[in-house]
Amino acid sequence: MGELPNDLLAILQALARKEITVDEAEQLIEAIMDKRTEERRKGSKSYIGRDFIINPGEEYFGKVEVVNGKAIINGRLIGDLEVVFGELIFSGEVAGNVELVGTNIVWNGGHIAGNLEMVGCSYKGAKPIVDGKVNEVNNFFINGVLGIVRNLVVKHFLSGIKIEE
Repeated sequence: MGELPNDLLAILQALARKEITVDEAEQLIEAIMDKRTEERRKGSKSYIGRDFIINPGEEYFGKVEVVNGKAIINGRLIGDLEVVFGELIFSGEVAGNVELVGTNIVWNGGHIAGNLEMVGCSYKGAKPIVDGKVNEVNNFFINGVLGIVRNLVVKHFLSGIKIEE
C-alpha cells in the first residue's frame, strides 16, 4: 500500500494529537477530496467521434470541443462549448460561449451565459435563455459547403483515426 498524501497525513496527525475533532477532520478531508475531483475535471477536452455528457446536478470545469460526436448538456458547464458536425441535446447551463457548426440540436430550455453562434445548424425544441449575442448563419450556400466538408473531408479523415483513452 502507498503512502498517504501529506495533506491527509497532517490531518490525521492533528487528530491524533487532539488538536482537531473528528468532525473537523472529516470536513477537512471532504474539502480536500472535493478539490481533487474538481481539479481532475478542469481543462480543455476534445471528443472526436465520441459522446460528452454532463448529467443533471453535475458540473464540468473547462472548455469542451466535440467533433463528429454527441454532446448532452443537462448539468452545468463552466467554460465554453464547441460542437462541430455533431449532435447537441441541451437542457442545462453553460457559463461561457457556445459555438455550433453543422450540428443537429435538440433544445430543451436551459441557459447560456455567454454568446450563442450557430452556422449551418438544424434545431428543434424550446431554445435556451442566452445572456449574450445570438448569431445564426443558415442558408443554402453554407449548408451545401458544410455538407461537402462533412462528407468528403471530415468523415474520410476521421475514419483513419484510432482513438485510445
